[in-house]
Amino acid sequence: MLRILAVAGLSVALVTAVAGPGAAATSGVSSAYAVAGIETSIPTNSTSTFAGAALGSSGDTASWKASVVHQALSNCPFGSGTSCAITGGLFALTSSSGAQVSGSFTGGTVTPVSQQAPCGKQIFGVAGTLATTSGPASFAATLTHYRTLLLGTCVTYFATITGSVLFG
Repeated sequence: MLRILAVAGLSVALVTAVAGPGAAATSGVSSAYAVAGIETSIPTNSTSTFAGAALGSSGDTASWKASVVHQALSNCPFGSGTSCAITGGLFALTSSSGAQVSGSFTGGTVTPVSQQAPCGKQIFGVAGTLATTSGPASFAATLTHYRTLLLGTCVTYFATITGSVLFG
């Protein structure tokens, strides 16, 4: 639980730093960003939404958000060796310089990696292709679901995502 609070605190601190008046200005968008964030709502209609902060390869900071439309995760159960397709969604990034990139997911996969028994963390690999206002891009991340047993059912109560976005 403390690690979850630490990750949430770090995400809030990063987003605050991005929005703060002392953010370093650059002339545009970096070619690559390290991203970290949280899932912002319960997935609806196989759409998962995320938001967070990013650090660019040029030293700029950014805020980002994404909605990822994917096959139902029941189609790619843990241990099956299968992945679920990313079938759509939106992506947006705003750099500390004020530069903005928006786009859509054109494909990719969500792949189950590991699951702690009986009702622990679930780890997924996320690999998406994007068509953006800055050209083609790729999104690669690790999604972690934190779960607990509630009234006999495993329930995801929090999710984090860390990874990268590469433009070009």
